[in-house]
Order: sequence, then C-alpha cells, then structure tokens
Amino acid sequence: MTRTSSIFLLTAVFCLGLVGCGKEAPKANKKTDEDAPTAADNVKVELPPPPDFDEGKVAPKYDDGAWSVYGLRKELDANVKAGEDGAEIEVRGFVQDIYEPPPCPEGETCPPGKQPHVWITDKAEDKGKKRAMMVVNYAFTIPEFDVKRWKDVPNVVLNKGQQYTFKGRFKRFSDTGFADARGLLDFIAYKGIDPKTGVEGWIAPPGAAWHPLTIAAEEEAQKKLIEKVNKDAAKNRGG
Repeated sequence: MTRTSSIFLLTAVFCLGLVGCGKEAPKANKKTDEDAPTAADNVKVELPPPPDFDEGKVAPKYDDGAWSVYGLRKELDANVKAGEDGAEIEVRGFVQDIYEPPPCPEGETCPPGKQPHVWITDKAEDKGKKRAMMVVNYAFTIPEFDVKRWKDVPNVVLNKGQQYTFKGRFKRFSDTGFADARGLLDFIAYKGIDPKTGVEGWIAPPGAAWHPLTIAAEEEAQKKLIEKVNKDAAKNRGG
C-alpha cells in the first residue's frame, strides 16, 4: 500500500466516526422550531354528545290501560285499522295547543274557521308538532232553538298544559274531514268533573250525535213513532 493510500483510508475512517465530514453532529438536547409549542396544542376537541335515542319515548300504555301517543303510533297500522273498524280506545296526553279561528276584521266577510281541535303530547315540555297528535270534534255549535235542552249539561273544557284522558277512535281521517298520516283521535268523551255532582266521569260534548242526551231523545222519538204506528194500525183494523 502506498503512503498516499494509507492517508486516504485513515481520513475516511476518521470522517465516519464524526458522522460525516464537514457536518456538525446534532446535539441530543437541542430543540428545533418543529418541536416548539404551537397554538394548536391549546385547542380542546369537544365532540357533540351522543344522540338520545329514547328522547320523547314513554311507555306505550299507562297502568290503567290508557295509551300514550307514542304507544298508539308505535303500532300505527294495527291501531288505525281497529279505529276505522269502530274500536274505542283511551289515550292520555297534555294539551299542547288549542286551535283558535283567525280573527275576522270588522266589516269583512271571512271564511268560517275549522272545527274545534287540540294537539296533545306525552310530555308537558314537548314543543312543536313533531310528537303532537290532534284530537278533533270535541265541541259542537248548539242551535238557538235547542239551547234550553243543553243548558245544564256539562261542557268539554280543555286547558293548555293540563293532562287529560280521552276516549275516541284512532284514525287517519276523521268523520269531519281532518287528516293526519300519523293518526289522530276522533273524540268521543274525556274524563272530567261534573260541575253539578262533583263526580268524575266521561263527559261527551253537548250537541254530539253520540251524547247520552241525544241518544235518549232519539230513543224517545222512536218509541213515540212506534206507538203512533201501532195505534193507527189498530184503528184501521177496527174500521
């Protein structure tokens, strides 16, 4: 080996020991700009809470057998079919809203308002109509000639925010033209206090075709008609 070659070899070994000739070996504790803290280090990532899948849900039925709105709609098709077949059910809910016909300016002719109806919900704090259900046909107009007959009959009185138990037929289409794909209650009666007796019982709207007073009047009229027909037939036989 020549002297020149020996010098070159020693130089190469020496450079390898220094981790590259002409370059300064990095210091272990030296921090670069990339290691310095940034504004992102102070950012807190807050994820939204997981959705509450039980929100708005209640038991399908109460202990006394009355349905909840949620329960009726949970078995929508079956309950609607039963209602359309004439089945009467009980449902309990809070009155969320009461329909009021829009005011008619004095001197103008306005279209008649809709039939009285209310919206009920399973929870008093429920807002909007997403979980609300219509209860329709709970009040009727009494003609003047018939007012006296209904004077002392308890009326249906509903107040916002109060819970009631209703009896009716669960349908998509009411007998008076209301419609809701999620179902509505065609009203028959509700549990209330008779102001005369102070006893709680089922109160039907005065003037309704199914009110006990209406049914009794129809039965009485039918009875008188049968008596008259029989009497006339007896006269004809005798003549």
